[in-house]
Order: sequence, then C-alpha cells, then structure tokens
Amino acid sequence: MSFVSPEFALLCLLFFPMYWGLASHPRAQRAMLLLSGYALYASWAWTFVVQLWVYSVGIWALGAWLGRKPEQRLPWCVALTLSVGCLILFKYAEFLRSSLVALLDAVGFHPSLPVWDLVAPVGISFLTFQAITYLVLVARQPASVRPLSQVLLFLCFWPTLFAGPILRAERFFEQLDAGTSGQPREALVALYVIVLGAAQKLVLATWLADTWVDPVFKSPEQYGGLALIAAMVGYTLQIMLDFGGYTLIVTGLALLLGFELPVNFRQPYLARNLQDFWTRWHVSLSSFIRDYIYIPMGGNRLGFARTQANVLFGMVLSGVWHGPNWTFVVWGLLHGMGVVAVNLYRRASGPALPGWLAQTMTLLFVALAWVFFRAESLEAAGRMLQSVYFNGHEFWQVPPGPMLALLALVVVFLALSRHAAALQVGVVAWLKASSVWVVCAVLSLCVFGVVALGPSGVPGFIYYRF
Repeated sequence: MSFVSPEFALLCLLFFPMYWGLASHPRAQRAMLLLSGYALYASWAWTFVVQLWVYSVGIWALGAWLGRKPEQRLPWCVALTLSVGCLILFKYAEFLRSSLVALLDAVGFHPSLPVWDLVAPVGISFLTFQAITYLVLVARQPASVRPLSQVLLFLCFWPTLFAGPILRAERFFEQLDAGTSGQPREALVALYVIVLGAAQKLVLATWLADTWVDPVFKSPEQYGGLALIAAMVGYTLQIMLDFGGYTLIVTGLALLLGFELPVNFRQPYLARNLQDFWTRWHVSLSSFIRDYIYIPMGGNRLGFARTQANVLFGMVLSGVWHGPNWTFVVWGLLHGMGVVAVNLYRRASGPALPGWLAQTMTLLFVALAWVFFRAESLEAAGRMLQSVYFNGHEFWQVPPGPMLALLALVVVFLALSRHAAALQVGVVAWLKASSVWVVCAVLSLCVFGVVALGPSGVPGFIYYRF
C-alpha cells in the first residue's frame, strides 16, 4: 500500500486516534504499532510477512548469541554472513548467475545454469542495513541485546520499512526507552513536511516523469538533443523530489508516532563538490557506508592511496546496493572516481573554484551520472548519451511550453533550496500562532491543491525498487 494512496490516508484517520489513545498503555500501543507494520507489509504480499518475521526472529537469535559470546568471532561471522546472505540470495543471485553465464560465453564456454527466480521482499536493502546496525550494536555493547518483541518492532517499523531512511538500532531504541514515543512529536512540523512531501511527489515529480523523463528515456532516438538534455535535467529533479518527498512524508508520519527519523537530505544540489554532495544526498546510506564499511576497512588511516581505494570501494558498493544491474555499478564507479578526483585535486593544492562554478560543475556531473542510474541497461544509457548529438533530429527541436516550465522549476527549486530550513521555521511558527480553524483551513486547502494537481492514479516511489 502506497503512502500517498487514498486508502492509506483513510487508514491513518482511523489508526492515529486509536494509537494516541493507548499512550497510557505503552505495551498495547507498541503491539498496535507492531501489528500495523506487518499489516502494511501484507498489503504487498502475504509471503513477505512470513519472510520478514522469519528474518527478524533470526536477527534476534543472532543478536542473543552475540550477546552471550561477545569475546568470540564465530557468532559475529555467522551473524554477518546470514544477514547479508539473505540480501544476496533474494536480490543478487540471478544477477550473479547471468553475469557468470555472460562471462563464460565470452571465453568460449556455454554452460546452462538454472534460472534463480525469487521475488525480493519490498525494501530488503533497507531492512538488511538496519538489521546490521542492531548486530553491530550488540557486538560492541553485549548488554544492549533486546527482547524479541522490540527487535520485531524495530525491523517492521513501517515509516522506514519500505524505502528508509536507514534508521540505526541505537537511535530507535533510545527513543523507545525514553518513553516519549507514544504521543505526536512536533505535530505542526509533521503536517508541514507531509504536505510538502506529497506536493513534491504527486505534483512536481509526477509532472516531470510524464512530461520529460519517461517518454524521452523510453525512446531517445525520437527526440532532439535539447529535449534529451531536458530529460536528464528533469530526472535530476524528479529523483530528488520523489525520494526527498517520500522521506518528508515518512518523517512526518514517524513524528506523529512519536519517533524522530534521521535527516536524509540536506539540499544536495547546492553541493560544491562530490564529497559535499554525499554529505547531503541520502545521508542515512552514505553515513552507513562510512561508519560500517569505509572506517572498518581502514578509512583514511592507512595512507593516501589506500584511502582512495576505500573510497572507491564504498561508492561502488553504494551503487550495487541499489540494484542488481551493471548500470548501478557504473553509477557508483563514476561517483567513486569523482570523489577520488576531488581528493587528488586537493592534494595537488589546486586553486579554489568560485562557488557558482563549483556548484554548477558538481550538478552537471551528478546529472550525467543519473543517466546510468535511470537507464534500464548500459546500452540504453549509451543510446541516451549518444543521441544528444548523433541522431536525425534537429538539436533545438523541443516544445517551448514544457521547456519554459522546466526552466522555471529548476530556477525556483534551486532558489528555494537555499532557504528551505528558514521557510519551514517561518511557516511552522505562523501556524503555531494561528487558531485551530486557520490551521485546518490551510491544511485542507493544501491537500485539495495536491489532489487537484496530482495524477489520477497512485504513482509508485522510485526507491520502492530498492
């Protein structure tokens, strides 16, 4: 069930009053939250519920084993192997099989390996990384072992269940132990970010997908070069508005549940280099790779060359994490090489670039790399890039109305990005100073506007794929 569907909105109107009404009965409230997570997961497929429960029980058992044997390496090795092994089994087994077959074909062998046809549970990549944060927490602090009910709740916490952000175990359990998770936290902020996220996803991201991204990426040969560039720019905005909008929605929902989620975006398209970009884009993923992979591999403690190798490995892994396709490998490799290039430039004491130029170059690089992220295959990405200059259409052939609308959206988006935090503070302060009737009227007007300008159906979120 989508978080922007009418059915989900109706369920929220029924769920939250009952949830808040149980604030004085925390055990019953947590049980309701647990059941609601499994119920939402079941709306995708009942088999997913069984898989989630078995996986969660397994993580709890592995954590209990780690807690009892903190001095031994075997429990940790088994825990890491099994937790990551499930991700590889469901998500990457067929990719590895087909890649192996292609490699053997290239060297003259023609094996017939059985197709591995498994449906990966929704959000398995996010679920795996969250499970790892719990296992690492227990390995470092054996006393932090949690009972089964709390591990089940952590891994089926529905605001982060489908597409993150990656919520670390220690942060979740700290809020659970604080006893403040029963009542809504910063309700006006929650409503603001939910409406803003819905507007970003349903209105802006959907318009970009329907007008530029989907038709042009599907048949790049039918468009002129400027239209192809517009589609690349459109996808650069679409993925930010789509995933950023999703994150805002689930952040608001979590606040209404009494939980605070980690910040996942810090205006990434204002970044002045790729290092800066990765401190702003998908922060919960980039910080996970930094803390759980890059630093354990040695980080920057083993010399400059080893540091660059660690950076490159971490970025390629971030690409592979997104999906079993060589396009994601190339996307991660491009960003890895870009970060290494930034480090080499700094090591050579290159002159500092003007802020506007550094930001523009970074944004152009990111937009170019997004082509591989969006394309279905490396061949499709190659056709998209090649068709910018080598096709049978005039370069400047483009519909003027949609082009002007896209340019206006880019300008407004970048301008508002610089003042997003101040804008939120100002709007929330105004709502706090207003009467309940004014707040209800403004909220109703905004919801009506989103529904009226949005699509007729329920669009999916890009990151539900991962």
